[in-house]
Amino acid sequence: MNRSTDTLRRGGLAAVVAAPLLLAACTSTPDAAPDPAGPTGVASLVRFAGCDDLLGYFQENALERVTAWGLEGLDGFGGLDVVRQGAAGFWESDAALDGVSPRSSVMPRGGYVGPDHGTSEANTQEEGVDEADIVTTDGDVVVAIVEGVVQVVDAASAEALGSVDLGGVGAPSELLLHGSTLLVLGQQGGGVVWDDGVSDDANPYGTGPARTVITEVDLADPASPEVVRSTRVEGEYRSARLVGDTVRLVMVSAPPGLDWVEPEGTSLAAETEAIEANRDLIEASTITDWLPQLSVDGGDVEPLLGCGDVGVPTAFSGFTTVSVAGLEIGGGAAPTSSAGVVGSGDIVYASTERMIVASTPWSTVRDDDDADDEPSSDLHSFDISEPDATTYVGSGRVEGRLLNQFALDEASGVVRVAVTRDGTPGEQSSSSLVVLAERPGEGLVETGRVDGLGVTEQIQAVRFLSPELAAVVTFRQVDPLYLVDTSDPAAPTLAGELKVPGYSAYLHPLDDGLLLGIGQHATEDGRTTGLQASLFDITDPTAPRQVSTVTWDGFSSAVETDHRAFLVWQDRVYLPAQGWRDGYTETVESFDVDPGGLERGPSVSVTAELPDGGGVKRVLVVDDRIWFAGGSAVIRVAEGNRAVGDIVDF
Repeated sequence: MNRSTDTLRRGGLAAVVAAPLLLAACTSTPDAAPDPAGPTGVASLVRFAGCDDLLGYFQENALERVTAWGLEGLDGFGGLDVVRQGAAGFWESDAALDGVSPRSSVMPRGGYVGPDHGTSEANTQEEGVDEADIVTTDGDVVVAIVEGVVQVVDAASAEALGSVDLGGVGAPSELLLHGSTLLVLGQQGGGVVWDDGVSDDANPYGTGPARTVITEVDLADPASPEVVRSTRVEGEYRSARLVGDTVRLVMVSAPPGLDWVEPEGTSLAAETEAIEANRDLIEASTITDWLPQLSVDGGDVEPLLGCGDVGVPTAFSGFTTVSVAGLEIGGGAAPTSSAGVVGSGDIVYASTERMIVASTPWSTVRDDDDADDEPSSDLHSFDISEPDATTYVGSGRVEGRLLNQFALDEASGVVRVAVTRDGTPGEQSSSSLVVLAERPGEGLVETGRVDGLGVTEQIQAVRFLSPELAAVVTFRQVDPLYLVDTSDPAAPTLAGELKVPGYSAYLHPLDDGLLLGIGQHATEDGRTTGLQASLFDITDPTAPRQVSTVTWDGFSSAVETDHRAFLVWQDRVYLPAQGWRDGYTETVESFDVDPGGLERGPSVSVTAELPDGGGVKRVLVVDDRIWFAGGSAVIRVAEGNRAVGDIVDF
């Protein structure tokens, strides 16, 4: 572990001494002085070795920006305020990639058309990286979040075995299952905050400061789930990944220990008094007021991050902290390693080596000096290659916004990102694929880019098919499918493109150079007409062609916005769908995949079983039987997978 509190953490966070002792142990010498004019704008060139200097950084910046209502970029509950950013800074670099040889092949790696064994695997972005989800299975049980409760279902009988009692510590959000250990990831507090800074009091997690709740459950006896341990962390839960036996969680936290004063009245004198009180609060603060803390099973409050593990961007990026915590699944829900960076983050990507957290232009804090620059997104990279260590690598900045996690990719220290720059008065929107490389002391530095993708359009889907090839879909009236050759990170090029009506919102690689797209069909003037599946032949990246399509007029699918809803099983694809067919209809549509084309398969209606319109969120296979999971029900399809069979009674 690369941390100032290494010796305190060897027995896990439960062994960390109280915060005052941690502070006393901190040194006061930073690794380097901050350089606000760093070459990448947001790259971290400083990592403070001591808490005194990190505290000084927070205090100095806060005193410059404090108002009568607290700090800009934070809501009244100490949570995150979504700032509608009009513009942002950007950095440029013409430097070539150091120490990385150009790669030659542009052929995509093969996907799959479904496993041959009797239980489906989750549809994840990267091989070897499991993603937390609302339903999971080991082939013997199905575990799902149903109406806010974690339910355990016997796969053989389709009967409920039991539920998990979380003890009222938070609402479950997502699940990870590894062997007989279930990890329930949830959130407590942290109401939704709109652009005007007003919190949504009707949110299901409750109001008040945000807490991420990590609960480990022993499912050795599925009929009697046993809660082993629960950890509460200050901050909002973003996402989680499982690599081997190690889980990495991403959280974003506002300064947890500062209770801001607000004016008592509307006079200037009241504002002045409030500002002075808030300045006094900042000057009297300690490092524990700025960095997230945690508590295991309601015990002592302990630091999540060591001061030496927090990266500080060279450009001011707000007062929130992005934290990546590692924990061993089955180890008691207590983080064993962690690292952070001062900044924000909304989109999470992970390979087996790196976890990258990206902000959006709407959550990125900028100084007034950046008001005339383009909106941009920050990328924060963490090394997760070692199971027992989490290390902040560095940050970078790219103009534009990312669509989702599929807009990111990492391999061997090379990061690829697809972004859209939205049109402004006098300028048309367009998209780019940017290649960056890790550089010690500089963070993520741009090495090459391809611009001008989909002028007047926005990115609808991205898939990095191999380290050498990327597919990007944009749309306004037609669907340009762009194939970008990234075999030379210093000089990526456009290999080929194909324009067809409609667009794909999710891209899935298949064997034999085939690419599947799920999205919407559209007329020549860009009006969408319904769900569409498209099969593309990209064997020759310079000349992609559309092989076949199937459509469902008036329908849409959850797959268009969440890849985890997609299932391909034994040459057949299943899509949860909603639309109009003799009235509003909830269905699961299917089609068969063949190298020569696509053919529509059975349709299973669940309208009667889901009268509240909750819809099917996931499709999975257990013991060669199709299962549907939604927010309000778990359903096993009848033999032959053509009609609803068993509805699990909870």
